[in-house]
Amino acid sequence: MLNLDAARELHRLGRSAEALEVCEALLAGDDRDPEVLASAGTLALKLGDLAAAERYLREAIALSPTAVEARFNLGNALVRLDRRQEAVALFERVIELEPNFLPAHNNLGNALYDLRDFDGAERAFQRALSLAPQAAHLHRNLGTVLRERGLPSQALACFARAIRLRPTWVKGVQSLATTAMELGHWQTALDACAQWLTLSPANVEALGLASIAFDELGQHEQADRLLDFDQLLQHTQLSRPPPGFESLEAFNAALTRHTLEHPTLHAPPVSDPRYHCPTLRMTGEFCAEPKGPAAALEQLVFEAVHRCVEQLAHRLPTHPFVAGGPRRFKLTSWSTVLDGEGNLEPHVHYASYLSAVYYAKIPAGMTRQRPGAGFLEFGGGPARFPTRHTRAVRAVEPREGLLVVFPSYLYHRTAPFSAPDVRIAIAFDTQPALDSPASSEP
Repeated sequence: MLNLDAARELHRLGRSAEALEVCEALLAGDDRDPEVLASAGTLALKLGDLAAAERYLREAIALSPTAVEARFNLGNALVRLDRRQEAVALFERVIELEPNFLPAHNNLGNALYDLRDFDGAERAFQRALSLAPQAAHLHRNLGTVLRERGLPSQALACFARAIRLRPTWVKGVQSLATTAMELGHWQTALDACAQWLTLSPANVEALGLASIAFDELGQHEQADRLLDFDQLLQHTQLSRPPPGFESLEAFNAALTRHTLEHPTLHAPPVSDPRYHCPTLRMTGEFCAEPKGPAAALEQLVFEAVHRCVEQLAHRLPTHPFVAGGPRRFKLTSWSTVLDGEGNLEPHVHYASYLSAVYYAKIPAGMTRQRPGAGFLEFGGGPARFPTRHTRAVRAVEPREGLLVVFPSYLYHRTAPFSAPDVRIAIAFDTQPALDSPASSEP
């Protein structure tokens, strides 16, 4: 028998699509029950049909103006539709109707944070904490707002409270470690990184932060182990082209054309985390179909990464990066173009395990201005960390046909340069992929 209880039971069993079908069947007649409409909207939201969710939930609210759950879920749908200002009004109305509805306070704070109304977000999270002072995620949310407001010490205290309440929460430990680094609280940061690596072995962000904190604490042996460039960096200078290309020059010229004609080539906005300088352009997935010459490069990188994994496992079996790392992965790629000048600031690739870069085009005279201009440099760290210890960087001179593979936790940058032509580097990340065999082809 079709009824709302049957839909709820299907939903409880994880059969949300069938539950939505039951609700839609119940709504097929003239009876527009607001409870059924609200359930249909909630199910559509869960299934990702945001337009249907909005439609059902608005009708439910029109028929039952005090329906709290329907308003709350409509607010969630509008957040996902990037209509946060409308969502804010809905969450505020939910709180008027039911002042102790904790999720509405939290989601209001999140929406206001995304709108960069940090004062409003702080008030929302403070009200939420008054209702649930033991909720770790609320302490972290409040800390995130305080950090944006330029109150890092208060933020650090919030993150520490979150971890005391939920010691195995990786996101909370991450917030604690990064904020401690920004404050120069090196031991706190290192302790957090150790906890982080216990929860997430070989985590590249934690290893990158730890390598800096060790040096700042004078624990140079531990830093040396993480920054053993002789063992960790793998270089391959191609001497001959892949099959199908007459010469290495022809291969690199094809990759250059593929980059400059790539439909996704664009200049990232300043708000993009990948923004480094105004002369930077980059593609989306470089090896997307039609791959053209990218297919041959992808195969070369795939083989080089596999060799690197095997060599590191043989040379450094107990290294924290090697011992806890994945053995299965998938490649992602993008091409970067620096137009005549520019630089890339020190960074790591958080979502990756191993990274690689291939140089397809290096402008003539790049190093004439000063030695090391345009080089790939490993070491150092971002300017936001108040470091005092200076460690010599490892500089790699980019040459056309050079492929460099390295652990993604190593901070690296492109040194500033100026030249009369473009510089094109094609980057790859290996992302852990539990659903693909280690021997799978790209």
